Amino acid sequence: MVGKKKSFLITYLVPTLLLYGVFCLYPCVKSLFLSLCSWSGFSDNIKFVGLANFKRLIEDPIVWKALGNNVFILIFCTIFTFSIALAFAVMVTRKKSKYHQGLRIIYFIPYVMSIAVVSVLWMFIYNPSFGLVNGFLGKIGLSKLQHVWLGETNVIMGALTVPLVWINIGFYMIMFIAAILNIPDDRYEAASIDGASAWQQFVHITIPGIWQEIRTSLVFFCVTAFNYSFELVYVMTKGGPNRASELLTTYLYENAFTYSDYGYASTIGVLLFGILFLIIFAIMRLTKAGCRDE
Repeated sequence: MVGKKKSFLITYLVPTLLLYGVFCLYPCVKSLFLSLCSWSGFSDNIKFVGLANFKRLIEDPIVWKALGNNVFILIFCTIFTFSIALAFAVMVTRKKSKYHQGLRIIYFIPYVMSIAVVSVLWMFIYNPSFGLVNGFLGKIGLSKLQHVWLGETNVIMGALTVPLVWINIGFYMIMFIAAILNIPDDRYEAASIDGASAWQQFVHITIPGIWQEIRTSLVFFCVTAFNYSFELVYVMTKGGPNRASELLTTYLYENAFTYSDYGYASTIGVLLFGILFLIIFAIMRLTKAGCRDE
């Protein structure tokens, strides 16, 4: 019996581990090695330069500008996405509306749309001449608030944050709905009998009841936010104007595929990996206390 279990594990796990090693672990190790080299990406001439790329990275003002933009998107997207998604999830589950199934589908639609389609859609929405945003502001007498949303350095990061939040709300709302529905109704009934308000029930029953799901969602969001932001920013602005919307991922892409500087691009990738690792580690540590099972 033990032999059958071993053969079963070997048959199904080894191919999976090999594929994971070839397509995930090996590229990571290769990138770490390339970050210590100078390489154009199209020749066998890989020159080892040690920490020169990291020195260049520290002295590169574009890197710090891009890092600041990444932090801006991560902070504000997280705050608004989770706040709105959680509010919608509570409204849909606690109000017991007959339209709740339809609302779930409507809120989820942006998440299943192609990022390229979403980017083009919001480019039209932000168009300074015929876009919905400026048109609406003009209709209600707030013409002073009209902007060239994707062309002004002082508003562009806020403008890019909105579609990123819009994309993700539906997905996390569905996750929170599933978690809230697992909370026994008798907890809310007992709280109502004791005179607890809706806000008190939310703080003392809903949040503790779905804390593990919030924690997991935070980690998942931080990882995927970098991918979503790259695709959206690359289509809508390509990091402009004047690097105002530059991200680490767009700068990495530029160095690799525009300047053929794969060594420096790999260095930026290593920096990105380190930042993500620290963020995830911090989230897991800071949110550990509220978990039900820990």
